Amino acid sequence: MASSCLCFCLLFISVFPADGFLHYMTARCEFSSSELKDIEYIQSYYYNRLEYTRFNSSVGYFVGKTTYGERNAEFWNNDRSILEQMNTEKERFCQQNIQLDEQYNLAYSGECVTVRCDPGPCLELLV
Repeated sequence: MASSCLCFCLLFISVFPADGFLHYMTARCEFSSSELKDIEYIQSYYYNRLEYTRFNSSVGYFVGKTTYGERNAEFWNNDRSILEQMNTEKERFCQQNIQLDEQYNLAYSGECVTVRCDPGPCLELLV
């Protein structure tokens, strides 16, 4: 039993190397205010740290960065339901998180706090 487990683990390590990122997706929001027109939703797809496809809400469709990404972008852009879903992500994903982020940053911005130090110099931190 232990030898079969070891064999499976060695096979897993050889098929999926630990030193590389095989496939992942990131989603981010860039904004200058909390108004919907000032928010940009960007979703990027990567393979081995190379971005191959990107959706940008200000453009409104997928853009391929590599040959493989161009094929994916063409397929996804031809499906209206995928484009509609991606365009609504700006409102669903970004707007609520930006409001929370603004509340947190405004509540804790610009306050100077002095840290007490018994045997040494005191530090002032901007929180």
